[in-house]
Parts: sequence; C-alpha cells; structure tokens
Amino acid sequence: MIHSATDALRDDISAGRLSPGQKLKVTWVRETYQISAASAREALSQLCGEGYVDAVEQRGFFVSDMTTEALLDNTRLRAELESLAFRWSVERHSPEWRAGIVSSHFLLKEAEAAMLENPSQAVRNWDDRNRAFHMSLITNAGSPALIDLIRDLYDKTRRFRIHAYLRLTETGALEQRLQRSAADHEEIAEAALALDAARGERALRAHINKPNGAS
Repeated sequence: MIHSATDALRDDISAGRLSPGQKLKVTWVRETYQISAASAREALSQLCGEGYVDAVEQRGFFVSDMTTEALLDNTRLRAELESLAFRWSVERHSPEWRAGIVSSHFLLKEAEAAMLENPSQAVRNWDDRNRAFHMSLITNAGSPALIDLIRDLYDKTRRFRIHAYLRLTETGALEQRLQRSAADHEEIAEAALALDAARGERALRAHINKPNGAS
C-alpha cells in the first residue's frame, strides 16, 4: 500500500496536479491516498530524498520547486545521458526495438495533433506519449540503471514541461513550437531506424536542450 501511495503522490507532483510550493499536510496525504499517518510520513520522507518534496523545519512538507539553474542542469544531464543510451541502443539494435520506435512515434504524432485542438485537455496525454517515445529510443541500451535515471530526470521536470506548453498556448506560440518538436522527433526516429547513432545523438541533444520548454 505504501509503495502504491508513494507512486501516486509522485505522479500527481510530476503531472502538475500539485503545484510547486503547495503544502502537503500529513492528514491530507493520509486521507487522499488512503494510508496510515505513519505511511504518509514515510511516503513524504521518501519523496524528500528523491527531490519531489521539501521538508521545512517547524512548517511541514511542501511540493518542491526548482530554480531555473537547477532545471537547466537537470535538462542538460538528461540530454547527455539519453544520447549515450541512444548510442548503446543502436549498437544493440533489434527488429523489436525499431518496431517500438515506429509505434511510439505514431502515437506521439496523434497526440501532437490533439494538442492543437484542445491543449489543456491533451497536454498530459501528449507528455505521456512524448515520454514513451523518448524511452523507446533507449530501451535497448542494456543498462537498467541508466534507463531508470533518465526516466527519473524526465519525470522530475514533467510539471515544468506541461506548464511551459500551456504558457505557449496563452502566447499563441504553441503551434510553431509543436511543429519544431514534431520535426525533431521525425529526424530522431529516422536516425534510429537508419541505425545512425551519431546523427541521432546530435538531434537528441539539441532537441532536449532546446529553450522555451523542455522536450
């Protein structure tokens, strides 16, 4: 029970359903995730260690915020690690790996189209499919530890990525940003299917490090 509650709380923070700086009362966590008070404290303490929650002395637990510098550092690290994992996946290529990329890319393109119709409703599904596409590129790396680290880096910035895309909606720049992102994904998928590790690494690194919203 404690593990499923911790996973649910982590997901709610990653998805932006809980805002940066929001107070997380033990009683609220206990009631929301249907666990004991002791388990609620254990879940909050675990997420403190993972960087999702801050514990402030005499004040309690809060959803962690992330400075611009920390966000950029996180993104830069993810770009380097994901590029490395992509290269390893290419080296270990298999028909199943390439088929997974084709499938996840198709689903991502559907989500990109839906974003233009109703961004506020579609953005979380888009992020799920964007995540699935990026993970499909590296799933064949042969290093569970590396894959887990990349997945964690992606998830920790999810709420900031979602907010960035919703801000683009407000400024009228969403369509242009999605077009650029879709072009990046197309190039990365082509490089993977062609087993061109160098091209794919360059495209991935540039795509993830692109300003105006993490990818």
